[in-house]
Amino acid sequence: MRTKDELFRAAQREVAAYRQQAVMQAETARRAAYAAHPALAEADSAHLRAGLGLAKAAALGGNMDTARAALARAEEALAAAVREAGFSADDFKPAYRCPLCEDTGMRGGVPCRCVADAARRLRRDEINAASPLGLCQFASFEVERYSDAVEPELGISPREYMGKLLNYCRGYAAKFSQNSPNLLFMGHTGLGKTHLALAIADAVLEGGHDVLYTSAAALAAQLGREHFNYTTNDEWLAACQEADLLILDDLGTEYITPLTISVLYELINTRMLTHRPTIYTTNITDQSVFVARYTEKVASRMLGGCKMFKFFGTDQRLK
Repeated sequence: MRTKDELFRAAQREVAAYRQQAVMQAETARRAAYAAHPALAEADSAHLRAGLGLAKAAALGGNMDTARAALARAEEALAAAVREAGFSADDFKPAYRCPLCEDTGMRGGVPCRCVADAARRLRRDEINAASPLGLCQFASFEVERYSDAVEPELGISPREYMGKLLNYCRGYAAKFSQNSPNLLFMGHTGLGKTHLALAIADAVLEGGHDVLYTSAAALAAQLGREHFNYTTNDEWLAACQEADLLILDDLGTEYITPLTISVLYELINTRMLTHRPTIYTTNITDQSVFVARYTEKVASRMLGGCKMFKFFGTDQRLK
């Protein structure tokens, strides 16, 4: 996973590569046309000489009016040669992907929106590589799969309950900000916890926020490697700490060590202090198990700082 800065720099490099490609393609087309039409090449050379003549007149105090008139005639001759060869002036201009900044990545002294679009796509690719993000959207969450029989613990059916939870998650994603609450989705395997978490991630990412997804097991393993490799500078931890929204999936599957507990505490505490929301999913439904597994210090921050939702029903994957 890359930090925001790393992702932004990667997006800038991508946009710069687009510009270089567009310029090279335009130059290739121009050279091919000039090779096929010598008169066009000569007209272009005459236009270049006239431009240099105007610059020389301005620098050495020559006759500017004469030089301007020569340049105007050369421009008309070049335009006529282009038409006679069957081309238009646009045929030799670079075809930039972004017409706003012409693939420079900057517009009005600030980064162009094409850079943000590229960064968002690169982040989406990262999440897709680690999860089924492309399959997990609100529209594909089927509440009809849940039982319509009343669940005693709920007082309503799982179908009605999950419909309400789906609507809550839609609203959460639509109004997402740094003041959004942390969420904890708990319940047995295959009840849609990861699906809804990723659906939120997809919508929040589309809204222009930076989102990171990782399983707890992958995070713990990577942070363990980084901790003993002093050349990496804990890049995963930095990326997780600064993301606008972090999805930490499958808590309880990671290998617990004192290092894991220490890093989790640092991550959770930092995100709480900087008001960066986190969505946790877990198969653990007993809060006492959380305390025993993660220590009271970590569990209290995780459970006390979250809006908790317990998922009900039967394994939807088996269905």
